[in-house]
Amino acid sequence: MNPFARLVLPQNDTPENRARRQQALAEQQALYRFDYHTTTLAGLPMAATPVPIELSLVWAAGLAEVALGLGENLVNIVLPNVIDFDIQISLKVGGAGGVFDTSQRPPLAGTLAPDVHGRPNELASGASGLAADAARFKQDLDDARVALAVATGKVLPSTPPPAKPVPLPALGEAVAFVGKDVASSIEDAIEQRVVSWLHGLIQKIEEFLGKLFGIYGRPTDLDDYLRQFRTLPLPWPVGIYQTDEVFAQLRVAGANPLVIRRARAEDLVGLALGDHGASLEDALRRGALFVTDYSVLQGLQPGTAPGQKYVFAPRAFFEVTPSGKRSLRPVAIQTSSGAAVVFPGDGTPWEIAKIIVNMADGNYHELISHLGLTHLLTEPFVITTYRQLDPEHPLHVLLTPHFAGTLFINYAAQTSLITDGGAVDQLLTGTIASSRQLAAKAVMAVNYNATFLPLTLAARGVDDAQDLPDYPYRDDALALWHAIHDWVTAYLQIYYPSAADVIGDYELQAWVTELASKQGGSIQGIGDGPADAKPRIETVEYLAKLLTQVIFTASVQHAAVNFPQRTIMAYTPAMPLAAYAPFPAKQGAPATQILDLLPPLQMGLLQQAVLSTLGGVYHTVLGQYGGELAILQVGDALRAFQRALQRIEADIHNKTQLGERTPYTTLLPSTIPQSINI
Repeated sequence: MNPFARLVLPQNDTPENRARRQQALAEQQALYRFDYHTTTLAGLPMAATPVPIELSLVWAAGLAEVALGLGENLVNIVLPNVIDFDIQISLKVGGAGGVFDTSQRPPLAGTLAPDVHGRPNELASGASGLAADAARFKQDLDDARVALAVATGKVLPSTPPPAKPVPLPALGEAVAFVGKDVASSIEDAIEQRVVSWLHGLIQKIEEFLGKLFGIYGRPTDLDDYLRQFRTLPLPWPVGIYQTDEVFAQLRVAGANPLVIRRARAEDLVGLALGDHGASLEDALRRGALFVTDYSVLQGLQPGTAPGQKYVFAPRAFFEVTPSGKRSLRPVAIQTSSGAAVVFPGDGTPWEIAKIIVNMADGNYHELISHLGLTHLLTEPFVITTYRQLDPEHPLHVLLTPHFAGTLFINYAAQTSLITDGGAVDQLLTGTIASSRQLAAKAVMAVNYNATFLPLTLAARGVDDAQDLPDYPYRDDALALWHAIHDWVTAYLQIYYPSAADVIGDYELQAWVTELASKQGGSIQGIGDGPADAKPRIETVEYLAKLLTQVIFTASVQHAAVNFPQRTIMAYTPAMPLAAYAPFPAKQGAPATQILDLLPPLQMGLLQQAVLSTLGGVYHTVLGQYGGELAILQVGDALRAFQRALQRIEADIHNKTQLGERTPYTTLLPSTIPQSINI
């Protein structure tokens, strides 16, 4: 019998089961606890450690596959610059469980000139040794692929199949144990040979090799960044990101399509617009002027690692074109408060101003739109759901698939990405302390009821397709929000026939009370009860909207900002994450001034590695809940939801093929995971 077939609200359960539920929640509350003080993001309600792990071999294998791809790309950057080589791969797969034999290493063929680029001979000797290291690393990558194939069952028919996957037993492992006979080989190949070798080789590049072969320090031309993609797919903005058309497209179909809003009269106050003033004011009167405002970045303090950085808080203005698709076109940029305004046709200042806007957009994206308003905002809902809703509560079953892996990945970010000296500290333009503070402030400022997607679009003045026709994110996100809302509404109708059922659900009321509590989730503006009373949920209609937004944030919204990290942001010139020069005081050689502004090449390589990883792992699919929700009571509603997602997917493909709008496929439902798990 399906254990989920008896889902019941607590007030409708038997006295015996109520006592059991109370005991089960007490145990969960001991496991899932809030911590406001000891986490990296002190002041935010994060999960106390140890964090429960609920990730599978499939997830770990996906992450390992991305790491292998990055390692192979790195080898292909290094080796051609060091030595002419011809490596013959020879692997034997055999033994119990397919354990691989690496006792025979292939020879390294090739020669290195005694004087590398005129450097002393000892440098040539060092490069030769590094070439051997890189060649061995390439061999280890091949070995790791064999181990990964064994682990996931993708091996030759003669190889015995692996045992059934089990959950990850420890936080730091890169892949789950699959069976005792191959466990040590998998752990060694994937965790040690990939992660350790990759880390070591990057260190060697920074310390020695890159200084010789042009992948360290200031770029000599933009192609230096392009050369960092030897075997990885090129992000789509390569070669076109500098055009005004693509610059505007990134605001409505890019990595951070959440900032664009309708301009107001006060946005033009104090700006020296000169001959451009009349046209901008006319666009404002017609409702055709829009702005992206990054003033909040003024709170960042300039970072100094690996070199002096500069903080900009620009505003960029766009006008809806009067004909065709009526897309946006950029018309003015102010790089910081009080700075002069630059316009199209201003030459080098205009080109640099666009880069500064993209840099600001990247920082806003990573700290606020991505880290703050998806990862960190979802965490209190995860903790509170496990603490206050019994596993047999209908809402526990509905929500927990959308929370799988979130606490784990958030903990991993706290202990690696956003630590002092971590990747965020190195890559972003502000100090790590001010960057963390900016993300935390964004979460603390949230009024949750105001985050419901239809309301946020209206608040930004971008909800009307007549005024802003070409806004693909809005159109796809709204379609998905309404599809989720229909699904949640149908689900709730089964378990909450009336408002009395909502009001009487004491587990639900404890859930919303703890979410709003200063000792719990600290979520402001939640509930539909009286404003002067403690937060409550009183209607089925409000509950449906609330749950829709929670699910939407954990699935659609996170996908919208996560996966463009690989397809757009991994190419540093398209969206640099820090500026290394001030805005030029006077016009000079464009190439020189742009190269001065961009991050050094080792930061480009780090940006590629981090963002390709974060944007390259797809685990689970929206709407595919599995057996637990395929029960008779909700089966029809779930199938209707899945059909709605299929229609949305077909509609996105049709719009793309017909060229009716700016191309945008980030929110294809088949590519949206259920939860924040990367």
